[in-house]
Amino acid sequence: MASSGNCLLMVDRRLKFYILNLLTRTTINLPSMSLIRGGQVFFKPQNEWSNDSGCFFGPSRNDNVSYDFDSVEWKNSVAVLWINETTGDYVVAWTFIQHYLFFYKSGYWSWCNLNLYGKSLVVFDMACENNKLYLYTANHHIRIFDFSGAYPMEKKTENPYWKYLFNAVEEPWEYVWKRKIAIQKSSGEVLIILSLKQVFYEAERLLFYIFKMNLESFKWERVYSLGDEMLVFGQGVTIPTALKDLGDGIKSDSIYFVDKDVWPDHQDHDRRVSNCGVFNIATSKIKWPTKKYRSVNETQWFVLGVAY
Repeated sequence: MASSGNCLLMVDRRLKFYILNLLTRTTINLPSMSLIRGGQVFFKPQNEWSNDSGCFFGPSRNDNVSYDFDSVEWKNSVAVLWINETTGDYVVAWTFIQHYLFFYKSGYWSWCNLNLYGKSLVVFDMACENNKLYLYTANHHIRIFDFSGAYPMEKKTENPYWKYLFNAVEEPWEYVWKRKIAIQKSSGEVLIILSLKQVFYEAERLLFYIFKMNLESFKWERVYSLGDEMLVFGQGVTIPTALKDLGDGIKSDSIYFVDKDVWPDHQDHDRRVSNCGVFNIATSKIKWPTKKYRSVNETQWFVLGVAY
């Protein structure tokens, strides 16, 4: 569901969450989702001996939503993981159907539902870095929750983005497909990335736009370079690249993505040679690296210290 450093956040069909370190094979088992702290939200995992999907009971006890691992709702859930591999501290958060935001951090005894505590949240996307959870909400706010204490605190006065909505409007010939948030490693600043299709007459182009807020004018501005960093679309944090070119077009100042991250009806889908693409920010061109393996999973992760 998510990655941080050498670790992956995993979940199985019985709704058992765990963190897996790919290098050491160490596993951290997270608490069951069957009871959320506060006693108001329940996940009833499916029986491992049956094919029945589990049920989700919302805050009112009447908000009954069935979930199925093959459903659109489950596949569109957003998850983030941040782990300090020196201290072992970690934060996990994930959303279900955009309206329910669950979180867990090392030292807790159960999951918590952030929506239970007077938080009205509909989440487009989120990122997690340095004990902070960044939310990009449906009303285009950037909200930041600090997990460094015993309980996450939202300090709006320390959030430079709070009063300034992300208000970039596409041109009439531009059609946005997806919007994602990411944290730039070098500066700690928030980036908003748009995946879009540009149409001029009968010519179409797949593009990615990157926006950053000018902290002096408090206006969101388009940026045209990530310097010596690259971005995996949807992963939430830029990646410093010690080597500027990793081959197959993957290099610094580029965006790595999978085919579902871009418009599905574009002509590139007919002639691409793999389900992964690389967008060169400087040239605004896409390269589809040759597919070297078979995979049933459409999600790709970069893990530090591992090369294939």
